[in-house]
Amino acid sequence: MFDVIIAGAGPAGLHAARCCGAAGLSTLVLEEHAEIGKPCHCSGLISSNLHDFVPINKEFVEHRVKGAIIHAPNRKELKLEKPGTAAYVIDRVRFDLFLTSRVKSKILLKSGIDSFTVLDDRVVVKSGRKTFESRALLGCDGANSFVRRRMNVKPRETLNGLIAITKGRNSGDFVELWFDKQVCDGFLWKIPRGNATEHGMLGTGVKFRQLERFFNLTGYEKHAGIVPLGPPRTYFNRCLLVGGAAAQIKPWSGGGVIYSLTAAEIAAQVLLEAKEANDFSESFLKKYEQEWKRKFGSRIRAGMLARSMFKRMNNAQINLALSSANRVRFLMNKMDMDYLVGGRK
Repeated sequence: MFDVIIAGAGPAGLHAARCCGAAGLSTLVLEEHAEIGKPCHCSGLISSNLHDFVPINKEFVEHRVKGAIIHAPNRKELKLEKPGTAAYVIDRVRFDLFLTSRVKSKILLKSGIDSFTVLDDRVVVKSGRKTFESRALLGCDGANSFVRRRMNVKPRETLNGLIAITKGRNSGDFVELWFDKQVCDGFLWKIPRGNATEHGMLGTGVKFRQLERFFNLTGYEKHAGIVPLGPPRTYFNRCLLVGGAAAQIKPWSGGGVIYSLTAAEIAAQVLLEAKEANDFSESFLKKYEQEWKRKFGSRIRAGMLARSMFKRMNNAQINLALSSANRVRFLMNKMDMDYLVGGRK
């Protein structure tokens, strides 16, 4: 019997596997797809806070950006800039493979979880014809998490994200964002990727034809995924949810890698304590949710409040908001992409 079975070999699952292994917990990772990192469902823009978790490696970093240019519906701009690197543009497939290289635990591909049963003393997991047992289960299986659905909880809201990659050199220093309620109820973006350009769109019911029309695109490589917002309960008897499965996502951008890596570390520590206490009950595992909420829960709550306000705004109000932000640009330049104010503590 394993100490921990991890569902999903994305950043959350892989980092959790490394942390669990380093803590001395016997760990098994089950991944439904045939290859690590594929299919890719999300963008590769990650804040410079990434260096707190992994060494920054040229194997997966494609480009670096200094800041963002935000376009209002009236086409006026708000330019935000950091003195150094604000964010890394990474190759998500190579990044996931890099995380894999740091994991010593066994990873089984083409081994999605078909069912699991939580018993008094263990979790029984079925994958195809195989059955595995563990003291605990970590649901790190992404936005459409089977583990989360099996626990009968769901995020507050779900958006759709679309990505179109076009080839050609683009070494620009800034990400660009567009807000226009006549185009979509979220936002659009363009990211310089060094040898390519990423065009994206986040909102409800968005279509690739809208993306094509806005950016005048023809041939491109496409990716799509769902983005869950508003975390549900994340702890249960012998089970925790981490990363996209837990909707640990920034409501203002749809990104969640830094939160996922943070939560993975917390989950590993709590599971180690649970093993030492021989107590994997939900009352003991509750400290996982208490800790991740202490680290970044207030940021998600603030983001959900801001999103609620944004959904009620029209273009004239968005113009006014960005005009006001321009007047305090010096303060906004000090804000952190993940933590708004301050940083990881």
